Amino acid sequence: MEKLTWKTEQRKVKDLIPWDKNPRKLTEDQKRRLDESLEKFDLVEIPAINLDNKIIAGHQRVTTLMLRER
Repeated sequence: MEKLTWKTEQRKVKDLIPWDKNPRKLTEDQKRRLDESLEKFDLVEIPAINLDNKIIAGHQRVTTLMLRER
C-alpha cells in the first residue's frame, strides 16, 4: 500500500465544495459560538479537502467563513 502524503495549500473559500452527505448541522447558538471562536483564534485547525476541492473535514468552519465574505 502506498503511503498517504499530506500537504498544506491555500485555497479560496469560495472554491471549496461541500460534501453533499455531511450529516452535521449547527444550532444558531453553535453557529454564534463558532463565529466568535474564529474571530478570536482564527483557524486553529484548517479544513481538510481532497484533490477536487471537496471538503472532507471542516464543513462548519468553511460555512462560517463563507458567511463572513458576504
